[in-house]
Amino acid sequence: METVLGLSLTDTAVGWVLVEGREADGAILDHDQFEVTTGGGALAACTSEEVADAVLHARTAAAQLDQRLHLVGVTWSDAASAEAALLLESLTQRGLSNVVPIRSLDSAELLGRGIAPVVGYDRAAVCVLERDSATVVMVDDSDGDAQTAVKHLPGDADRLTQWLTTMFDRSAWKPDGVVVVADDGLDALSWQLEEALPVPVFTQNGVRLAMARGAALAAVHSTEFADAPMTERAGPTRARSGRSRSPSLAGAVGMLAAGAVTLVASVSLAVSPKMLPDKPAQPVHVHKPTPTPIAKAPAAPPAVKVETPPTPAAPEPEPEPVEEPTVAAAVEPQSGIAPEPPADLPEAEPPPPPPPAAPPPPEPNPHPLLTKILERLHGQPEDVPPDAPPPQGPPPNPAIP
Repeated sequence: METVLGLSLTDTAVGWVLVEGREADGAILDHDQFEVTTGGGALAACTSEEVADAVLHARTAAAQLDQRLHLVGVTWSDAASAEAALLLESLTQRGLSNVVPIRSLDSAELLGRGIAPVVGYDRAAVCVLERDSATVVMVDDSDGDAQTAVKHLPGDADRLTQWLTTMFDRSAWKPDGVVVVADDGLDALSWQLEEALPVPVFTQNGVRLAMARGAALAAVHSTEFADAPMTERAGPTRARSGRSRSPSLAGAVGMLAAGAVTLVASVSLAVSPKMLPDKPAQPVHVHKPTPTPIAKAPAAPPAVKVETPPTPAAPEPEPEPVEEPTVAAAVEPQSGIAPEPPADLPEAEPPPPPPPAAPPPPEPNPHPLLTKILERLHGQPEDVPPDAPPPQGPPPNPAIP
């Protein structure tokens, strides 16, 4: 089994939690919090060494439970930035190469997303109140897709109460419940908020442990999304270089930037793992429209219509062999008359019948005359073609006798 350690550092206190599971989604196996003194210089170095010893103690506790320490997420306040930088370097020098720095706002956001579903409201405001500042995480899950907005407020509890009251008076977005995580003066703050706000107010102590839990969740998901493209591009070689990090603070800051970019997109995985199977169902619709146009493209049958034009070309050669058997010699001199058949086009026109009737008579007239002369000279009535000219035969019959 694997565990994740989350640690929260301020200028006055330190809190850490050891969470079961590689995704930091299990039970809290161990935790601790203690006060520290900061001030820069040698004092900051002493504080960082003290906190590093606490981390090593937590790793030993995990080993006694047959748990391997997978990641260490460290978050800090602005007042403890010097101690945090020395702590990251000290942990690396002690052989912990799996330390992930987390911004305090990111840790608070993940904490708020995890607490909001517990109170049972689709819209909730989770407030993390520290000694001289407050962070408000507004969570909206009314449409099934949790969205958050983070507001950092400098000041004490009175400043937080004033801001929440103004939000209910002027803002269009209003939460259904308010959750406050703090350490000091919870009773007075709870009564003050209940009098000022028109929604239920829930309070919880242990802000340092709560922020440490948020750091553990943020460390898991920031490394998941930051390491995925590195393995795809560079393969196993790049993965090794990612593990052997230098003890410089610049490397820690680079990891912090990568985690900050991908943290918002990964929050839904930490809060509700059931949302994972819902996302892969979307690309299925993309594949459905693609085969349909491919099937329609070959279905077009333009070639069937092309077969019709060759049919009119067949009757054109048919009249040519009909003229050849009649008189072979006569066909050659009358080749000049042959191109006149385009006059058939005016014959097809019904309005002007006289003009098209003039060109066809000369063609059939010479043929019947020749046949009549041959019949008179040789007396051979064997010619069957005269069947076509009988309508023109009657006029010459009375002229012959």
